[in-house]
Amino acid sequence: MSGETTAVIRGRVYGAVQLRHTERGTPAARFTVMQVPREYDRARRQWHDGEPVPVICTVTGPLARHVAECLTDAVHVIATGNLALRDNRLHLDSAQVGVDLAHHIAYIDETLPGVLAGRSPSQPPRTTATTEDAYRAQPSPAAPPAAAPAHWWRSPRTSPATVTAPGR
Repeated sequence: MSGETTAVIRGRVYGAVQLRHTERGTPAARFTVMQVPREYDRARRQWHDGEPVPVICTVTGPLARHVAECLTDAVHVIATGNLALRDNRLHLDSAQVGVDLAHHIAYIDETLPGVLAGRSPSQPPRTTATTEDAYRAQPSPAAPPAAAPAHWWRSPRTSPATVTAPGR
């Protein structure tokens, strides 16, 4: 459709994720993300939280099952999709949803520690042939990349004590 606004939102899940199924059996999940904008106060020279903005997110298909299983209240997420204003509320028909790795550690099946997966530490993680074949097909790098300098993020004009970055 034309006229849709694609947006990326970042915030915390507020409340529980609701999972339902359509008449045809397609899973659909709905959840609210509270996006809190960061605002810079020039007089105080520091960042502070703005007014929270609730965004109602919906996802369908296999993504809905994954969202319902993985997300709980207060989990930081990043979601992309088509943004619309309906009944004075922001709605995001999400195309992608992920855990914000700036705030959480996420594991996939292949990287899940044995203790958490219910395996004894001596058992190797399960792998699939397609994953191994894809890994073998990649060329190996000639030399490891050089390490970044110890303080590469600092500007010569500023010091960490004078810079206040937006953070959560």
